[in-house]
Amino acid sequence: MKSGRSSDIPDEKSLYSQETAARMAHVSIEFLVQCEREELVEPRRKSSHEMGFNRSDVSRLARIRRLHDDLDLEFPAIDIVLRMRRQMLDLLNQLDDMELAMAEREEELFAEIRALRQRVAEDVE
Repeated sequence: MKSGRSSDIPDEKSLYSQETAARMAHVSIEFLVQCEREELVEPRRKSSHEMGFNRSDVSRLARIRRLHDDLDLEFPAIDIVLRMRRQMLDLLNQLDDMELAMAEREEELFAEIRALRQRVAEDVE
């Protein structure tokens, strides 16, 4: 029986060569190498002597290409934009966590209010 996942869909652990990653992100090898030099993307160890890029690296490379081509940003500016994006995503995650904690606390307080009302009602009777 097949799992719900197709074997044709690579997972996050799959690593791609420079050529494949560049093709997937629609950039030249030279652009990818420049991004590596600027430390905007960093290949991961594929084997003892090979390096590769995963799906999130390819997505990041495509984002870099769009910032470079569409907005005409230079690599130092792209680095700043990507760092700010990461910070913003981190802050949004923190906000989500805080909202969840506040909702849980609110429910605890409502439960305490209900219990107090019930005790007061019992004391009045």
